Amino acid sequence: MFVAELTFEYTNKKVSEEVKENIDFLLGALRMNGQILGREIPVVEKDCSIITFLLLPETDSLNECYANKYVHKWYANLYKLNVKQTLTIHGFESDSRPLCNCEKSNSYILYTDYISIDSPLRCGNCFGLIPLYRISPTYDEEYNDIICWVDDYKACDSLQMNCSTGERFGIFQISNYKSSLTKRGIDICKRVSDCTGLPTYYYLSRYTSYSRKKEVNRKCPSCGGDWLLEKPLHNLFDFKCERCKLLSNISWSVRQY
Repeated sequence: MFVAELTFEYTNKKVSEEVKENIDFLLGALRMNGQILGREIPVVEKDCSIITFLLLPETDSLNECYANKYVHKWYANLYKLNVKQTLTIHGFESDSRPLCNCEKSNSYILYTDYISIDSPLRCGNCFGLIPLYRISPTYDEEYNDIICWVDDYKACDSLQMNCSTGERFGIFQISNYKSSLTKRGIDICKRVSDCTGLPTYYYLSRYTSYSRKKEVNRKCPSCGGDWLLEKPLHNLFDFKCERCKLLSNISWSVRQY
């Protein structure tokens, strides 16, 4: 993930409100197309310029080759308003995970947490990040379904991390196989698998358990089969069901590091 500065410059002050409106729509379209990351986008207005600070999956994420019809539409509107754009890449975001550089992934993992702003799609081989625009759109030429799921997952994970309002609800949503959040995530994994031809795994988080012995004997919540791995996958996943495409961890309360 890279920190970038995208500046829009215009000469006609009479169209400033129209320019700002089109920039807002453009940023929304870029986000839903996976070309920029995160919901919080600092914007600075200075004279006849608007400066935005963005997080990009890759240095070339804003290239036209990744744009969909919505991104093209708002770019075209800004072009008609004679708005010039300048992109400056400031560098790699220091807390971000590296991108996947595998020649070919053998699977994908849908994964996020309450502090992550990276792409939620991970390579099954290296656990590196996969920009969403590298796969076919999953919802109306965009990735709206994935991005909205990410927002909801992070909200539920934040509830359990804050250990206050809605903690039980948050834990249920991110850990229970039958929760509405899980059902949406599994549906997304199936769509990703359909459009890529690669198995895509869903992660069920596990937080509390009173016994490690009982924990390691857990069965897959979908098919009831054995799914404990001989050694953790990516130092995170202790369980993997090939049939149901599910991953999980030994409860953090009894997990041995």
